[in-house]
Amino acid sequence: MSLTIALKAIDGLVLAADSRTTKGYTLDGPRTRDNSIKFTQLNDDWGALTYGLADIGRAGISSLREQISQGVSQYESLAPILDKGMEIFNRVSSDWDKRNSEIRRRERDVGFIIAGYEREEKEFRIFDFQSPEFAPRSVKNGCLLAGQWHIAKFFVNRLYTRDISVDRLKDLAVFLMNATMTVAKTVGGAIRLATITKSQGFQWVLEDEVKSITERNELFHSLFQEQLYSSLLSVVNDNRTQTVGTLESVGSPSQIERAGE
Repeated sequence: MSLTIALKAIDGLVLAADSRTTKGYTLDGPRTRDNSIKFTQLNDDWGALTYGLADIGRAGISSLREQISQGVSQYESLAPILDKGMEIFNRVSSDWDKRNSEIRRRERDVGFIIAGYEREEKEFRIFDFQSPEFAPRSVKNGCLLAGQWHIAKFFVNRLYTRDISVDRLKDLAVFLMNATMTVAKTVGGAIRLATITKSQGFQWVLEDEVKSITERNELFHSLFQEQLYSSLLSVVNDNRTQTVGTLESVGSPSQIERAGE
């Protein structure tokens, strides 16, 4: 499982993903590894994230980045990036099916996010691609939470506004990640965080800054945890009951869209 986040600020975008993958369950809980790459930079203005089935997700974002790096001039505008993303995501998903024909898949068991700054239109954009068609869907409300989004949605509905700055959104994205990690064992590991602004384009947030943000958020997090921990556990337990024995629940588009309203 995973948590991927794309948030639009008044002056840019903030994107984030965790690094944990789950390989089955034991009596002690999920077997996890914290070395998964779910987020990559595509070019100076765009990034790609993935959630759901890890093998397809990693292959999709790495193949898209390689394709764009080999033909930089072809991907200076948005349309070719979206078209190539849809083509690659369908191909890697189909290839995985051929290698794993014995596994029955569900719809929306893997997804991708492409987000960045469209310089021709002078607009920050977020697009969601979900299996099986991987048709790009433009996110209108400025907020996309995908994967294990239930805890993050609770806080986004109370803390996110469209007039917030990139600097403040970095704090919120890290808070959403850490709050989810305290409850959901399938989300964890290092947080991969980046910003996209008109002046600086795509910029990774260094590990030391993520650590500093986490420390700054600790008091705020403890206050929320004291008052709301029991209700958050109830949400997670309800979700676990619904998803035991199935592939990762990624949520329907309408559920994810409402997270930013």
